[in-house]
Amino acid sequence: MDYINAHFVSLGDLDDVDDHITRLNDRLAQIQNIIKEKTSGVPDSVPESTSRLLEQLEASDPTQLRELVSEHGTEGVKERLQKLWDEKSSIETSQEALVSGAELEKSLDNASALGLDDLKVYADRVAEIDQFDIKELLEAKLLQVILQRKETLVPKLDGLLSEIKWLSPKEQVSVPSSTMKEITGTLAELVDLQAISDTPHYPDVWWALEILVKPFVVRFNYHFSQASETNRMSRPEWALNYVEKFFADYIPSIELVLGDTFLKHGRIGVFEVITAALVPVREKISGMTQSLNSHIEKANEEDDLVALEKYGRVLSHLIFEMASFDQRLRNNYKYNPHVESFESAPERKWLGLTGDTFMGSSSKDSPVVTNWLNLELQLAKKRFDSDIIGAADAFSIDYEFDASSANPHNVLKPSYSAYALVKLFDNLTTHFKTLSIVKYQLKYVSNIQLTFLDEYLKALENTFKAFNESLSSKLIANFLPGTTKPDTTTTTPVVVNNGLKGLEMLTGIYCSLKFVIQHMEQWSGELLFVQLWNFYKTIATNKVKDDSIFSSSLDEYNAMLKRVFSKYEEFFKKEIRAALKQFVNSGVWVIDDESHKNQPSPQLSNFITIVPAYMSFLRRALPEADYFLVTSKVCDSFARIFQEYVVTNNQFNANGVEQLKTDFDCLVSHLSGPLLLNSEHPLFTNLSNRNYKKVLQSLEMLSTLDVSTAKTLRGNAVDPSHIRERFENRLDCLTDREINDLLFRIV
Repeated sequence: MDYINAHFVSLGDLDDVDDHITRLNDRLAQIQNIIKEKTSGVPDSVPESTSRLLEQLEASDPTQLRELVSEHGTEGVKERLQKLWDEKSSIETSQEALVSGAELEKSLDNASALGLDDLKVYADRVAEIDQFDIKELLEAKLLQVILQRKETLVPKLDGLLSEIKWLSPKEQVSVPSSTMKEITGTLAELVDLQAISDTPHYPDVWWALEILVKPFVVRFNYHFSQASETNRMSRPEWALNYVEKFFADYIPSIELVLGDTFLKHGRIGVFEVITAALVPVREKISGMTQSLNSHIEKANEEDDLVALEKYGRVLSHLIFEMASFDQRLRNNYKYNPHVESFESAPERKWLGLTGDTFMGSSSKDSPVVTNWLNLELQLAKKRFDSDIIGAADAFSIDYEFDASSANPHNVLKPSYSAYALVKLFDNLTTHFKTLSIVKYQLKYVSNIQLTFLDEYLKALENTFKAFNESLSSKLIANFLPGTTKPDTTTTTPVVVNNGLKGLEMLTGIYCSLKFVIQHMEQWSGELLFVQLWNFYKTIATNKVKDDSIFSSSLDEYNAMLKRVFSKYEEFFKKEIRAALKQFVNSGVWVIDDESHKNQPSPQLSNFITIVPAYMSFLRRALPEADYFLVTSKVCDSFARIFQEYVVTNNQFNANGVEQLKTDFDCLVSHLSGPLLLNSEHPLFTNLSNRNYKKVLQSLEMLSTLDVSTAKTLRGNAVDPSHIRERFENRLDCLTDREINDLLFRIV
């Protein structure tokens, strides 16, 4: 190879190839003479096989020589021989390449006489040459021939198209069939010519199609690439709509001209036309993004928030319109310029003009991406802060939500902020949904949408903290008689109003959490987010255990929902204790006056006013199932407090038991509807609530056993099981200890 590089600099040196071959043969003869001289002094005792080896060396028969050297030669001889043969083989290969190259160059010098098929054959022969220098020279020569022929065909096609006023929007020209045939033939010839050595790949275009769409490009640049009323940065959709109208109006005509020109090259003609027409559009968008990036950078440097928002909105609008345009091309024309064969699927999908803009020509993201994501976040956060969590009624419940539903009692009423957050989230989804570039879709979701879900949860946490502080600041009264004086300064309406404020705050938090949870669960099942999550799992470095992109947020929201729900029980415990305070402290249950008439105690008025008012609010705010869950907790609290502070904290004679039953029946009559202590609904009822039944069974036992029976049972230390036998329900909600305790309450 060193010999070739030293003596053959250009194809012109091939003229002296015979002289070089002669000199090489002379050199080979010298080598053979040296071998002969070295072996001439071999004694007669040298074996006959060695003599044959020397003879074969002189005869240079490759096959026999290798056999003899392999059998008798030393390692040194083998290495020297192999080196000589390698050098000879290299020289012969180079000689063949030079001869073939000279022949091809001579043929290409007479290219005017060659047809396209001949050029294609010569191109294939050039591709087969493995001598880089020679191949490079021939490829340059071939390209020169192709470009020369292009210079002839391009003006010809351009002239023919001008003659028929091609793509003229206002001209209707009758085109002779001969002219159309000539146009089609010239276009096909130009396509075939380019395919010989330079088949274009997106975003590059075919020479013929550059000429074919030139009238459109001129008009497009006139309207959208120079100072004019139509060229407005804030209205990129005007340019994109112009392109779409061109496709709709002229693609059928263009298809007639193209015919099956591109079929032989494995391409789809319409796709190639669209690629050609997108060139000026891409240039315009590139200019717009560069200008916007400059304005945004300047606004950041000068801390000009007004300008930053202005140009940020323009950039977001541009990307939205561009992504929508990309999607319409995919939907309307099934456009994918990466289709390069009918035998196999394209290796990748088209990322759109948006992808061209975001990624540019390098592997790094364009500044457009960073600016877009930052500004989308800033604009959305401004709305989030002011219109969602910053609103005065942020966590107030929207009672009119879905009021027209067939089953409004089953509809979860959201807070105004929760509803606004979901609307913001869905609106943001439309901003990136049409991108069709998973990488940037994931960035958008993680950097913006999930951020707002986290921020909203923090706002709920702060509101919940304020509720807890308010709840904790109210001391729970001591209900033992004589230890606390009734608070007569606070009227029942004030108590109800204050309690409702706290309950509204708690329920607003609860409904906000549950409404967002429901929508996160819904989003988790949407195809877009399923695809994003599946893609993320394929690129994640660690094993992903979550089921969806929202799993982490759902876990946090559900954890808080449980904490919030538990506060209902704490809230009602406090409110029920306060409402029963006077009743507990003033109750007298050993009544000796036989003329006493059992009437509901007036001290129950607070309770039968306050609790139903709270439950009325909850019934309006919560879906039926959630309301039932809360009533179950309220029923627990009411029954436990009544059992603890009244039943098991006093002694009763017969009159006292009757008064107790009268009071409890009064409470139940007012609570049966609010606390679902009835059988009106087959699914949601608290009649089987164990704590409620415990009070009923306690009253039944107190009223069934008279004082003498109780004394006898106490004195004989009767096993509670014998007492249970006296009752049909066997006092199944009372423990043995509780039964024994009740025996001592009867006096």
